[in-house]
This record gives sequence, C-alpha cells and structure tokens, in this order.
Amino acid sequence: MIFGIFAKNKRSPKWPATRLKHLDQYPSCAACGSTKNLEVHHIEPFSISPEKELDPNNLITLCSKNCHFYIGHLMDYNSWNINVIEDSRVYLYKVKNRPQVIRSTNYEKNNLYDYIVIWFSGLFWHYRSRK
Repeated sequence: MIFGIFAKNKRSPKWPATRLKHLDQYPSCAACGSTKNLEVHHIEPFSISPEKELDPNNLITLCSKNCHFYIGHLMDYNSWNINVIEDSRVYLYKVKNRPQVIRSTNYEKNNLYDYIVIWFSGLFWHYRSRK
C-alpha cells in the first residue's frame, strides 16, 4: 500500500532486494520484537530524501500491526519520527522488562472452573476477614 508522503515517488527497481536483505539481517520489529507482518521503514522518507531510499543506515524494521504507524509515523502517515531508532529501543526495553502476573502452576488460563474457584475463594477470604 502507498500512504501519504510516499505516494509522490516511485520505488527503485532495487528496492525489493534491499528490503529482503534488510529483513534477513533484522528479522524482528525493533520496537516490540515481533517477527510477524514486518515493514522496512525509512527513517528519513524517500519522498524527502530519495537518495537514501536504498541506504541501509536509513532503514529500520517495524511490525505493520502497530509499531510502523505509532512509532514510525507518530500516528500520521504524512509524518515521520526522526527519533524512531531511540524510541524503538526504549519501547523494546519496556516490552522485554514489563511486569508479569505470577500464576499458580495448577491454574490453567482458559479453564472456567479455575476462574470460578479463584473468584469464590476470594469472596470467602474477604467475608471471613470482616468478622
């Protein structure tokens, strides 16, 4: 798809090979670590600097789900994030170090019975502590 600022210029015939080479070297999203639905994002848009279209130092891998739009374009395809590398590093650090809920080993995530037992045991201890 062609969006916003990218609608002005045609891609170089060498772009598909450059894109594949970049994805081989950087096969995950720089911001969230995802390996699915990846985009090769131009740090400085080639519509602004067409001479940097194939420059490997002007490329970063972002997933197309959210990171490309939110971090690469700051929620506007007519814009770009000049700090995309730094912002991606910060976000990836936060993703890798986010707090996790610790669950009992015999608790199954999708088991309705477990949800009900946990809910009722919470009620039991809540009402028992009120006496």
